[in-house]
Amino acid sequence: MAKITNPDPKIEKLYKDVPQESLRRLQAFREHYPYQTLQIKGRPWRFIDTREGETALFIPAGGTTVAEVSFMSLVYFAQEWRVIAPDYPPVDSLKELFTGFIEMLNHLGVGQFYAMGGSYGGWMVQSLVRHYPERVRKMVITAIGPPDPENGQQIAKMMRWLPIMPTFLLRALINRSFSRLMSDRTGDQNVSMLWALLREVMYYRVKREDLIAALQRLVDQTQNYTFSPDDLRDWTGSMLVLFGSEDPATPPEKREAMRALYPRAELKVFEGGEHGIAFTHQVEYYAAIDEFLAKE
Repeated sequence: MAKITNPDPKIEKLYKDVPQESLRRLQAFREHYPYQTLQIKGRPWRFIDTREGETALFIPAGGTTVAEVSFMSLVYFAQEWRVIAPDYPPVDSLKELFTGFIEMLNHLGVGQFYAMGGSYGGWMVQSLVRHYPERVRKMVITAIGPPDPENGQQIAKMMRWLPIMPTFLLRALINRSFSRLMSDRTGDQNVSMLWALLREVMYYRVKREDLIAALQRLVDQTQNYTFSPDDLRDWTGSMLVLFGSEDPATPPEKREAMRALYPRAELKVFEGGEHGIAFTHQVEYYAAIDEFLAKE
């Protein structure tokens, strides 16, 4: 019987309803692509590097701050690309985050690269390409709209009391946000695996400083940066943006805002798709990204 690596009984219980095949896939991923750590300015930066592949595909984590949550996509894209997927360290500013990312990529011998971000990661790569346009050749953004100043303002107000909020309440607040976004459809082994892994990460792996820093970066992004179609006017790269038609994070007005912000981007909407289109529309999702990345 497949089990997760070095299970705490409480963690093992989270996976009791996950099909054995899904557990075997997670176990194989952890064994084949263990985390690596690089010290940058005295701070450990954790990342996954699949090593093989002529072109690097850089995939920063989503809102959980942990790259492994997207392990199914990492495995898939590693068939063709050298996938480099970092966790987020607890740094508050985008400048420090992106400087660290580039130092990591330099250390790994990566010059230009493709970037892909979903949800929170989609916000991050939208800023990354503005900081380092000469490094990003292609970009894929999924399940997110433009950086949201109103959202940043709300988080800024919350930051007054988040640092003193008990950790269990902070986790509950963020878990509620995930619950509003993610499908809970039963009988889908991909979704059941996702929920189990999300709970492991949020309850047992992510620290309060990681969660607070993730929120503070959104405040930094919307208070200290502006976004307009002219930002990337001279960027020579190309962009693909993917949405689910039923995703509460990207209602029609958000999709139109992305179209206006990135007039040269290819946009695709998956009918019936929710926030987790990488799971619920996996075949079509992968095919759209494969076709885009394969173009000269």
